[in-house]
Amino acid sequence: MEEKVFRHSVKAVIIKDHQLLVESCDYGRGRFCKLPGGGQEWGETMTQALIRECKEELNIEVIPQRLLFARDYIAKNHHTTLDLPCFHLTELIFECHVRDFSTLGLGSNPDSDAQQIKWIGLDDLASSDFYPKAIIPYLQDLSTLKDTLVLGDVN
Repeated sequence: MEEKVFRHSVKAVIIKDHQLLVESCDYGRGRFCKLPGGGQEWGETMTQALIRECKEELNIEVIPQRLLFARDYIAKNHHTTLDLPCFHLTELIFECHVRDFSTLGLGSNPDSDAQQIKWIGLDDLASSDFYPKAIIPYLQDLSTLKDTLVLGDVN
């Protein structure tokens, strides 16, 4: 029996000029794009974790604005090669503001050696390798989202 893996994560939605800032990653099971952010450490608030993760991965300072989405991702329910069936992720996804993009680049602790930073046009998200797919319709017009949306187990 595989060891069960649970991860709690915070993610940043950063939009500039109708484009979404993403990380393109390959963990040995296929390349895909995801929101920047990562695991919350013991003793950190959610926003402290998000600020730290974006600095480590992207070398930028983010200002969390509001909680947009909460989602679970239970890999065994999605039959994907990207994650092992024993993996369960809970994500809190925040809209973030960035005052200065001049330092944007790989930070001191990127997710992997194969990590790349990309901008994807909001109109191109549906045809891209961006995950989670479930948030794409909302990202295309965040003004329609008035309250935090609890998505459940989605990819």
